Amino acid sequence: MKLKLYTDLSLLDKGKPVELLIPFIGNFEEKPGSVTYGRFDKFLQEGKNFLELTTLEECDACLLPIFYDVIENQAAFEKNIESFVKRVESSNKKVLVFVGHDTLDLNIKIKNAIIFNSAISKSKQPKNVFPWPHFFEDFLEKYSSGVLEIRPKGSKPVVGFCGYAPPLNTTMGKEKILGMVRLIGNYMGIMQKFPVKVAHSYRARAIIGLQKSKKVVNNFRLKSNFAFGPDGLNTGAAAESPEEFRKKYVENIMESDYTLCIRGYGNNSVRFFETLCCGRIPIFLNTDSTLPFEEIIDWRSLCVWVEEKDIDRIGDIVADFHNNISEEDYKNLQKKLRGIWEEYMAPTGFFKKISLFINEKNLVAS
Repeated sequence: MKLKLYTDLSLLDKGKPVELLIPFIGNFEEKPGSVTYGRFDKFLQEGKNFLELTTLEECDACLLPIFYDVIENQAAFEKNIESFVKRVESSNKKVLVFVGHDTLDLNIKIKNAIIFNSAISKSKQPKNVFPWPHFFEDFLEKYSSGVLEIRPKGSKPVVGFCGYAPPLNTTMGKEKILGMVRLIGNYMGIMQKFPVKVAHSYRARAIIGLQKSKKVVNNFRLKSNFAFGPDGLNTGAAAESPEEFRKKYVENIMESDYTLCIRGYGNNSVRFFETLCCGRIPIFLNTDSTLPFEEIIDWRSLCVWVEEKDIDRIGDIVADFHNNISEEDYKNLQKKLRGIWEEYMAPTGFFKKISLFINEKNLVAS
């Protein structure tokens, strides 16, 4: 049965279209040659099998067709969508609103809104706000011929991380100094009081904890620059092409038992979803975080779950998890995590499940 949505495509010139519309307006997200090229191909082909655009009277729910991604002038944005909002509010039907992944504390005054925003804090999460996954190309299809290679369980856990974690492995300069200040502040508990200033300090602290541990094998590839810069992937003084960086990034996940998944500027981790895609086990640092479908999926049983207060014990926690899981369960977990990504976190899987949020009584553990 198709989910019937009402929207107003005339608003598309007022902001960035939401990906949910790709089957109807084309794959506007894709740029040939991009390292993420192809991430919405399956959804483009299959989306109309389970989604339908219809009238306000016939719809199951309404959809704001552009991201509510307001950085500077929220009043101007609200003025642009005012007519649409009044129209759908008068119908008393629920309205799907996508914010993004890194926008904090945005007051969205739309009646009956179901809001998707991954930067929210669990302790402050409104009942109508839900986290949603980051989307990217299928790593197995692109880099592993579509095959999930199951890793055997070794005597010690191999922990991977490829990315940016200042001040670690950065040259002396503004970013290194800022990274050092933030890291010291993190150890002192100061940064936690100002979450918008945290940046990558949790990453650096966790990596230092793992480097000190003799119970784990580190597979770290620490970058000297931010992977996603102002001009795209791996910009700045990059020693390798975006394609090389992406390939080695994926290899780092696949060649590790566990991958370190910690927030950056926003309170969410792209790596978490990328690790699931590869059928590998995330080490998830809980910084008052939310994860998609946590009403249905018992994430704590599927990850190495590290509470923020235990970050300096991360090596022991990883080792304990690894030592206490059987060879059979370790292999089965890899398959299960990949299956969860396909069913819930890939674009097609997530958008197939979006009706659960419209009828929230279905969004409960069975």
